[in-house]
Amino acid sequence: MKVALSAVAAGALVVAGTVLVGGMRSDQGDSSSEPGRNAALASAPPVAPAAPLAPPAPDASAQADQEAARQAEQRDKAKAAKKNRASSDSSGIAQVACTKQVTSAAALTQALSGAQAGDKICAAGNMAASRLSISKGGTPANPVQVIGSGSTVVKGITVTASNVVVAGFSAVGAQAPGISLNGSNITVRNNTVKHPTGGDYDGLRFFGKNLKILNNTITDINPDGSGAHADCMQTFATDKQSPASQNVLISGNKCQRIDNQCLIAEGPHSSAGDGSGQGTSSNISFVNNVCEVGASQATEIDDVQNVRVSGNTILGKPDKAFSFQNKSTGAVVTANKIASGIGYEVGMDGTSKTGYQGPAVGGGP
Repeated sequence: MKVALSAVAAGALVVAGTVLVGGMRSDQGDSSSEPGRNAALASAPPVAPAAPLAPPAPDASAQADQEAARQAEQRDKAKAAKKNRASSDSSGIAQVACTKQVTSAAALTQALSGAQAGDKICAAGNMAASRLSISKGGTPANPVQVIGSGSTVVKGITVTASNVVVAGFSAVGAQAPGISLNGSNITVRNNTVKHPTGGDYDGLRFFGKNLKILNNTITDINPDGSGAHADCMQTFATDKQSPASQNVLISGNKCQRIDNQCLIAEGPHSSAGDGSGQGTSSNISFVNNVCEVGASQATEIDDVQNVRVSGNTILGKPDKAFSFQNKSTGAVVTANKIASGIGYEVGMDGTSKTGYQGPAVGGGP
C-alpha cells in the first residue's frame, strides 16, 4: 500500500515539473531529458519586452489655464515696460549719453563755458545760489543740451545763444523773469518756475525765432503787493535786445496762480507805443496749456499775426478768454475749454478780424 502511494506521488511531481518548465504538458516525461524539445526552445524567437506605459494625456483645460497664465504674464510685463517708457518720455528728462556730468554750480559754469555743438551737459544737485546762464550754443542739427534731473535747483535760467535745449531745472525765488530766452532754435521744456521776484515778477520772457516752450510749470506769479504787472509769459519788440518773435510754439505748459495773464505777446508796433517799429511778430501757437488767471483776459495779442490758440483750459473769471487787437490778423481759435464764469471766449477789434477763424467774437479786446 505504501509502495503504490509513493508511485502516485512521484507521478504527480513529474507532471508538475513538466508544467513549470515547458509551459505545456509533455507525454514523454521530464523535459530536461528531451533533446528535441530543447532545440525547439532554443530556436524560438525572443519575446519582446513589454512597451512602457504611455503617460496620461494632458488635461485640455489645464493646458488652457497654463497658456492663459503665460499670456497674462507677458501682457503684464509689456504694460510695465510701456509705462516705464512713457514715464521717461513724458518727463522729457533723460540724463543718458551725457558728454559731461556736473554736481556743482562751479562745475556747471565751467562746462558751459567750454560747450561745443552736440554736447549734453547733465546737472544734478542743489545750485540754488547761482543762475543758470547759457551763452554758447550748438548748431540746428547738434544743439547744446543742458539737462537737469528734474529737481536740480537754480536761481533762474537765462539763454542768450541759439541752438540750445534746456530741461529739468527748478527756478525757485529767482530774479524775474524766472526764465529768459533770447536767440533762435531754443527749446525750454519740463522746467519749473516758482514765484520769481523783482521787476515785473514775470515767469518767462522770450524773444527770437523758432522757439519751443514745452511742458513747463510756472506758479505763484504775483507782485507781492508791489503793483508790478506779473504775467506767466511775455514777449515784446522794443529794441535789439528784445527783437520781434516768430515761429514760437507754446504747448503743454501750466500757468497756476497767476496774478495777471498767461500770455502777453506784443509786436513792434504795439498799441502801448513803445515798440521798435522793426520787423514782424508772427506765427505763435498757444496750444494745450492750462491757465489760471486773475486779469481781465488770459491772453493779450497785440500786433502779432497768425496766432493759433487751441486746446487750452482757461480758469478764473476774466471778462474774456482771448484778446486780439491792433492788426493781429489771421488768428485761429479752436477747441478751448473755458470756465463757466468767463464772460466770452474771444474779444477782438475791427482791425484784427481779417482771416480770423473761430467762435463768434463776443466783444471788444
